[in-house]
Amino acid sequence: MIRCKLLHRSPMPCRIIRTLSTDGYKSIGSFHSDNVEELMRLSDEDYIAPELPFEKGSVKIPTRSPVAAPFANSGRFSDSYSHLDRSQWSFLNHGAFGLATDVGLSRAHSWRMCLESQPLRYFDRYLLNHLAHSARSLVDFVATENKDKMRESIALMSNVTGGMNAVIGGHARFHGNSSKVFSFDINYGSNKKMCQTYHGQENAIEIPFEEDFLPLLRKIQSSSNEDNDYHLQATDVFLSAFDSTIQNLIRGGKHSKPSLAGSLLLLDHITSNTAIHTPIMSLAKYAKEEYGMIVAVDGAHSLLSLPLEMSNILSDGSDGQEGVDIYLTNCHKWFSSPRGAAALFCSNTTIQDSILRQPAVVSHGVNDGFLSRFLWDGCRDYSAELSLPAITDFWNSADISVVRIDTKQNLKEGIRILIQHWHPGVCSGGGDNADMASIEQNSAEAGLTLVPLQLHAPMMALVRLPDHLSGNAVANKSDRKTSTDAKRVQDYFYSCRVEVPVKCVRGVLYCRVSCHVYNTAEDFETLARVALNVP
Repeated sequence: MIRCKLLHRSPMPCRIIRTLSTDGYKSIGSFHSDNVEELMRLSDEDYIAPELPFEKGSVKIPTRSPVAAPFANSGRFSDSYSHLDRSQWSFLNHGAFGLATDVGLSRAHSWRMCLESQPLRYFDRYLLNHLAHSARSLVDFVATENKDKMRESIALMSNVTGGMNAVIGGHARFHGNSSKVFSFDINYGSNKKMCQTYHGQENAIEIPFEEDFLPLLRKIQSSSNEDNDYHLQATDVFLSAFDSTIQNLIRGGKHSKPSLAGSLLLLDHITSNTAIHTPIMSLAKYAKEEYGMIVAVDGAHSLLSLPLEMSNILSDGSDGQEGVDIYLTNCHKWFSSPRGAAALFCSNTTIQDSILRQPAVVSHGVNDGFLSRFLWDGCRDYSAELSLPAITDFWNSADISVVRIDTKQNLKEGIRILIQHWHPGVCSGGGDNADMASIEQNSAEAGLTLVPLQLHAPMMALVRLPDHLSGNAVANKSDRKTSTDAKRVQDYFYSCRVEVPVKCVRGVLYCRVSCHVYNTAEDFETLARVALNVP
């Protein structure tokens, strides 16, 4: 049984649990907590983490096998996701809504039980101090430099959707409804709807990319094995699409280059539907220098999957400093927290006090500092955010840099398995088997992956379904599939207990496969066999 500390009954009508302060309220509203802004400003040397009001519990950290083969460590991490029904399901859709680690679920459950044992104590005296500790823990996970600055740049919230409402809505309020917001057509769908809602149809400008520029990514050939070579070429493609849209606006006569200053550019660090790793830093640099735009990034898929160094990603607004202005990320996806935790980062105080002056939900902390204004948005379950310190400890103990290397290798091997079953011989000179080197070099050009693997997300990619399912709209425009076709195939997979999304991109059907630490070769083998049997 989980029991909070200091619950022992006493015959006395009033118990003094701790020395009570005679000072006034320090925190937001009338909470009996410390000032969270001051807690964030404390140095590591001066900061004392709050004590958990329950037993911490033991955490089993997977030990990595010295074997370098793909999926060698998957079995060890399966125990850290023991609640996944692996006996019934092949689960290759972590990228949709994530999957929480056991350690995160356990810590969240402990907090829920603590809440119900004495609700006022939880909300009044525990919650805010521990949320500040969660924020500090997350900063430590994504920043090795300038931590003091980063601690004043973070705001916790329940999800990126709420944060994007604050960003896009705040931009419309501060810059006016006639201000412009730009986003690529491959960006996340709900963000595009927010742009239209807050800025209006005319001022929510979509940058066409999928039809005319996405095929150019497929043709990228690297002169070396360096990922940077691919991303430099990809940057040119994205910039061409961006500039084409801007120039069309200017030629239309309604806009001039100076009039675009202060416009908002939205970028997805990893696109959801197409799993493309967007070159955000190069795009941000160009948009800010050339047009004076404000750049916000939806990094819902980035936490853990990418080696974020937030002190290098963010710009604080200083002259000549590169970087993005606002960055948001979800914790429930690849970081594997329980659902209900996300973070917004912004180190530009001018933007903090203008566009980000009003959160999506205004409550007690709106006038008390950057973290405070977002931290409390009403009486709800905050256990996901409170679980973050346990999860950062878990990943750090597991050696996150090695985890990223292993998982990227596993994804490549999973793709090789699918291609070997679905498109034998295409990447191997006519032979029966596809080797990894030929797949990396030729898969996109042959149409087997949406883009070169170096441009896909490290843990998620699109693989073309077998020819009898995928269609071939590139070679034959009459053989163009639709989202209805995609749903039919995905429903068949589900009926066979394979959970994986099917995406229709430019009339062709792909599986968007996710690969996290717990996935195995058998997951991909099962998907490969099931797809060949789709009626």
